[in-house]
Amino acid sequence: MKILTLILFINLFLNASDIKAYAIGIFDEKGEGENIQHKRITNKDYNNICYSRIVVFGNIPHARVQVKIGNSLGHFEKSIFVYNKHKIKIAEEITFKHYTVEKGYFEVRINNKLYDTKVFIK
Repeated sequence: MKILTLILFINLFLNASDIKAYAIGIFDEKGEGENIQHKRITNKDYNNICYSRIVVFGNIPHARVQVKIGNSLGHFEKSIFVYNKHKIKIAEEITFKHYTVEKGYFEVRINNKLYDTKVFIK
């Protein structure tokens, strides 16, 4: 009974709470990159083709997730779910591929609402 109540509470919380989304990483074509969670500017230049990774907390079944670096719009590559120790889905990690990247700010938008834009990509 306690487990069922906990699961229902978490489900209601995730559906009722705001979505949170963060930029977490950027990588080149060779898979070399950096964690950008606590940075204002990247250490390395990421020109032309690169990959970005974000994490989204909350329920986004039909949401429009958009990631941009400068003027380069990210194209969805893959997604994996993140579970807590009770095997309840708490987040989704999404990878995007960017073509023709030039320097600019990394922007994470869901349904046109801006969630993260603090990192400048060189």
